[in-house]
Amino acid sequence: MVHDLSFLRELVAMKDEMGVVSLYVTAEPGGGAPALRAELRAVRERVAGWPDRIRRATVLEHLDALEPEVAELADPAAPGLGRALFAPVCTSEVRRAALQVPVGTSAVLEPTPYVRPMIAAMATSAPAGVAVVRREGVRLIDYRYGLAEDVHLSAFDLDCDGEGGGPREPRRLAECLIRCLHSAAPEISNRIGALRWSDVLLVGDPKLTGVLAEALCPLDPVQIHATVEAGLPAGEVVGRIAGELAAVRVRRDAETVQRATDLALAGGRGSLGLARTLGLLNEGRVDCLLLDESGRWRGGRGRDGFLYAAGQAPLGMETVEEPDLGERMIERALETRAEVMIVHRDAAVALTAHDGVAALLRW
Repeated sequence: MVHDLSFLRELVAMKDEMGVVSLYVTAEPGGGAPALRAELRAVRERVAGWPDRIRRATVLEHLDALEPEVAELADPAAPGLGRALFAPVCTSEVRRAALQVPVGTSAVLEPTPYVRPMIAAMATSAPAGVAVVRREGVRLIDYRYGLAEDVHLSAFDLDCDGEGGGPREPRRLAECLIRCLHSAAPEISNRIGALRWSDVLLVGDPKLTGVLAEALCPLDPVQIHATVEAGLPAGEVVGRIAGELAAVRVRRDAETVQRATDLALAGGRGSLGLARTLGLLNEGRVDCLLLDESGRWRGGRGRDGFLYAAGQAPLGMETVEEPDLGERMIERALETRAEVMIVHRDAAVALTAHDGVAALLRW
């Protein structure tokens, strides 16, 4: 299971001039295995046309040796909805990953692993904290990459003054409940850092979520008015608020794009446009690379190892065309320990005039 970008950074360090086989499959009934086989046939046909006999034979032999791995990857009974496999031709190393979200189906042979489908899938289900707020307590659910798991339960004792037995006055009950909600806030705050939640959603009665949101200040959690029955499985809780989770992602992406835009236009630590952002990426100045999820870019790699937009290389600099410049940008960002944000299409509208590319900078 992929838990953070460290896995992706390890992947892009996996280089093999002979090639790295990257396989993705979404295990849907009747669709995953045939589609993956078709993708692999296309790779084989391309390799069979290579003029270098030794390289051709080596790669085809490696593809044959991967057959058991391919069968396991596409097995409907195997865990994970979205699955990936990465295997360098010249070693016996095989890396696998599984998510509970779709990753598409593809087979790619390049000198480095093909990671864009993985990052795009991770973007659709980034780590989030869901707090189910009830009079009985606060239940914390960790949701990431399609999996939901209970991580903490704060049970409230509404007999706050220690006197049991008789009925409580409504006012004192309300005051006690407020104190209990405030006492739950530190646990949520601690989990945000420990579990690296990108978003926090409070689900329940607005009177309760409002109190907890106030206690979490300056954090600005999203409040969702919904009734969640006690004992409802974590996955079903998240399923009920799937639409709100998706909307939160779009809002977060839009806010990040706006921040990069404002900084760039003010001459600060922001960048807009393919050519300028590539230059800063080459210099290692990018802290977070923002790419339109539907973007496709043209360019190449110069003798200096830098990436250039089409027609933007320095005069006299020979470049080798990069058919998938977006993948190379992601790779360079991960190599320089920058974050990569695949921006939802609704939020990427603001990047239309800037080639679908922006960045937040380190300096």
